[in-house]
Amino acid sequence: MPVVLVLLLAGTWLLSGALVDGTEPLTVAVGRTAVCCLVLTAVAVSSANGRADLRRAAARPGTVWLLGLLGFAGYAAGTLLAIPRIGTSLTNLVVALMPCASVAVGALFFGERSGPRKAAGAALACAAAAGYAALGADTGDLDAGGLLLVAAATVAFAVYGFLYRQRLSGLPPLAVLPVLLAAATCLLLPMSLPALVAHPPTGAATGGIVLLGAAVYAPAYLVQHRLILLRGPVFTAAVQLAVPFTVRLGDWALGTAPAPSAAELLLLAVCCGGIGLVTVRAGGRSVVEPAPSGR
Repeated sequence: MPVVLVLLLAGTWLLSGALVDGTEPLTVAVGRTAVCCLVLTAVAVSSANGRADLRRAAARPGTVWLLGLLGFAGYAAGTLLAIPRIGTSLTNLVVALMPCASVAVGALFFGERSGPRKAAGAALACAAAAGYAALGADTGDLDAGGLLLVAAATVAFAVYGFLYRQRLSGLPPLAVLPVLLAAATCLLLPMSLPALVAHPPTGAATGGIVLLGAAVYAPAYLVQHRLILLRGPVFTAAVQLAVPFTVRLGDWALGTAPAPSAAELLLLAVCCGGIGLVTVRAGGRSVVEPAPSGR
C-alpha cells in the first residue's frame, strides 16, 4: 500500500505540474477536486451501505467544512499556486516535510509526545530541505511567497490528518471523501471563478484535469486515507518522503529538468534519514499510532 501511494502521488505532481504550465492553477484545483468528488460519489452510492455511510458523514457539517478547508481546498490552492513560483520538485519537497509538521502539530495541539529522537530527526530533515531549496530545485528561482504558500498548505494538511483520524475514524474513507470533496469544491469555486471565466481551459487541459481527478487523485486519496486510519498521520506523511525522489526522476525522464546532481541526492538522502528518525523507533520498528474510536 505505501508503494502504491508513492506512485500515485508522484503521478499527481507530474500531471499537475504539466497542467499548471498552461492553465490557471486554481482552475486545475477546482476541476480535479470536483471530478474526484463525482467519481467517488458514484462508487459510494452504488451500494446501500455506501449511501447510509454518506448520510452519516454529511450529518457532521462542522467537521466536514473544517476538514474540507484544511485538507483539500486550502491544501490544493496553496500547493498549486506555489508550483508556478518555485517549481514542482521544490513544492513537493516542502510537502514531504509533513512528518516534521505532523510531529509539531501533534505535540502542540493533540497531546502527541515527541522525544529527543523525533525532534533531532525533524531538525535534520528541515536543515537538509533548506539546503536543497538553496540549490534551486527545478532550476527555478526561490520565491518567498511560493514557499510560504506551500508551507501553509503543508501545516494545514498536518492538522487535517489528526482531525480526520480523531473525528471520522468510524466511517470508511469511501463515505467520507465524497462529502469532504464536495465541501472543498464549494470553497474553491469562488476563488477559481475569475480565472475560469477569464481564461477557460482548453479541450486538452480539460481532458487532463478529468484524468487527474478520476484516474489519479481518486485512488490516491483512498489509499492515503486508509493509511492514515491504519498507521497514523505521521507514518503516512513519512511514506510521502519518497515522492520527491520519484518526481525528480520523472522530471528528468520527461526532459523538464536536468539529471539530479550529487549535492541534491546527498541532501535528499539526509532528509530521508531525518524523517526516518522521526517515524522509526529504535530497533527498526515503525511507529504505529493506535486508532482512536470515531466520534
